[in-house]
Amino acid sequence: MAAPPVEGLKLQTKTDLRRVDELVHECETTGSSGRLRDTLRGAKLVFAPPPQKKTSEAVARRRNILQARAERRAYDKMVESVAPRPVRPEERVATSLKHSFTVSANMIMTPVGVGAVGYRLAKHKVPEKHRIVVALVCGIGMLFIEMILFLARTYSVEAHAAKRERRAAAGRFGPAGLREATRLDGVAPKLD
Repeated sequence: MAAPPVEGLKLQTKTDLRRVDELVHECETTGSSGRLRDTLRGAKLVFAPPPQKKTSEAVARRRNILQARAERRAYDKMVESVAPRPVRPEERVATSLKHSFTVSANMIMTPVGVGAVGYRLAKHKVPEKHRIVVALVCGIGMLFIEMILFLARTYSVEAHAAKRERRAAAGRFGPAGLREATRLDGVAPKLD
């Protein structure tokens, strides 16, 4: 039982290019195995290239856009240490608005949620008319905790920004390295 022919499979001999299934059929019908061996000796199998898929114009345009974006990202990454990307004013506003919204939502929702939990937990321990007071105390306590956490985070961010500014002003090698790098007398600094 013969295997089904492989589409596009051809045999490249020294003189011609023949389809393999035709060659096998010819050898089976004539019964000349010696001739088949002679034909196969020194020959190469050649596969036909797969048919090219026709892509739509929209797909090709999208591929070009994505390729241009990838090239731009690679270029920006390559030159970011030389020329960092400038921060546009609208990006600063967007990030500060996002941060402000997040903090304000957190300041509102956390005390409300803790007050609700305090109200539910006070159900078994406190009389009905004092449950609201327990919920308010829990909410106000959480509000104070949130304010303390906000102040601590703001302080750490400002301290980090000030440290970054000091480092940028000092230069790449620190204050001593900046002085040594700008010396004009040509004397190399001594290493201890």
